[in-house]
Amino acid sequence: MNLTQEQKEKLNAQLDQWIEDHREEYIKDVSDLCRIRSVSEEAAGDKPFGEACHEMLMASFRLAESYGFRTKNYDNYCGSAIYGDNPNGDSIGIIAHMDIVPEGNGWTHDPFDPYLSEDGKYLFGRGTADDKAPAMVGLYAMRFLKEHGIKLKNDVMLVFGLNEEKGSADMPEFLKREKAPKWSLVPDSKFPVGYAEIGFIRAKFAIPGVGDELVDIHGGEATNSVPDRAYAVVSGCTVEQVREKLGGMDRITVEEDPKGVRFLATGNSQHASRPAGAVNANHVLAQALLKAQVLHGKTREAMELFEKLTSHYYGEDLGISCEDEISGKLTCVFTWVRKEEGKLILEPDIRYPVTADQKFLMAALPENAKKMGLEILDLSNNPAFSFPLDHPVVEKLIEVPREVLGMPDIPPIVLAGGTYARSLPNAVSFGVTVPDRVRLFGFEKGGAHQADEYGDIPNLMRSIKVYVRTLIEIDDIVAAL
Repeated sequence: MNLTQEQKEKLNAQLDQWIEDHREEYIKDVSDLCRIRSVSEEAAGDKPFGEACHEMLMASFRLAESYGFRTKNYDNYCGSAIYGDNPNGDSIGIIAHMDIVPEGNGWTHDPFDPYLSEDGKYLFGRGTADDKAPAMVGLYAMRFLKEHGIKLKNDVMLVFGLNEEKGSADMPEFLKREKAPKWSLVPDSKFPVGYAEIGFIRAKFAIPGVGDELVDIHGGEATNSVPDRAYAVVSGCTVEQVREKLGGMDRITVEEDPKGVRFLATGNSQHASRPAGAVNANHVLAQALLKAQVLHGKTREAMELFEKLTSHYYGEDLGISCEDEISGKLTCVFTWVRKEEGKLILEPDIRYPVTADQKFLMAALPENAKKMGLEILDLSNNPAFSFPLDHPVVEKLIEVPREVLGMPDIPPIVLAGGTYARSLPNAVSFGVTVPDRVRLFGFEKGGAHQADEYGDIPNLMRSIKVYVRTLIEIDDIVAAL
């Protein structure tokens, strides 16, 4: 509905008071959810994403039901909490994910024992930024509507996803079991609105010819994070020999292992969509293995290729580098490596600009990969998408945050990361990061997928206000779609 200025002022005053009154309760709810290590894993019986994600789903249901919302379980793939009674089940979706990336290393505090800063402004813990605290912004927006008797034409459906960090396999299952929302907001980005998202290429490569001297190699836990740790075990050498060759090489340590020598590499993790400034532990490891001269023949050649592939982030060696004005450079980060059956198995994170020539990329990538000596085990395209900025819903999603946050010039954005928006019809990312968010540690840590991840409590509170206003103001537009 279109609110008059008088209605906006009254609603804003109600929101400011209600949000302040519920601040501590919000922090407690987020903290309770962030104590669950809900990393999406292999299926366990009727739990498609493992025991921890199922525990997370049950906790989300209990919380939503405690506030009077009805819930639905979609065979444990995900679940929802619903406010409203639209006779046709038409809804506005808030699609959040409750799964997380692994904690990684370098935390100041226990990542699963959320810690509030002394000034009460910052809540530290895995999931406090990505994406449990944003999910609770959606739940608290629904609470405000319910507790103030504000009825919309559409239902509001908060979806608790469980597999966003591992490929969003939950969303196709959701759509098989539930009527898709008429429009969906994904609180997994920055205000005002992500009207476009870059494309993804899912790939899995192998480098053959790896001998038994490379006993084991392990780098990366989630393909969408630049790894901060990697290790390899090599036989046929001693720690003393290796240390002599490495000298004082940074970011590498070696130790005895029952099967030889264990190389331990450290890097500097960042989200794979923003690799500039990161240090890929896989690259550090490859450099150390080559410098130590512990690999020979085909095994050394395989490691030389791996070292080359991990040395940069923009796809030059694979002949796919490109960029455009609205979304920047293609990124290609080799984040994941294992040894299987005499081969190095590699899974890169590849993201390409919105306007890139997809047919060219999907033809050039396998051709050039084969020339380099890579076997292609898997290759698929997840296309880029965009909405016109003059779409009536998108226009409102730009207008409301600008007004509520007092930031009249914040521009709509193109996301370098992927969100659930690409998995649903009529969906865009919408907050909840506020553009002036303070970065306590620069870009070294504190953000999504990094050590000491934190939620910015004052801005999360502002985000609840943005969401309430937005749900009210897009309701008529969505109902008319």
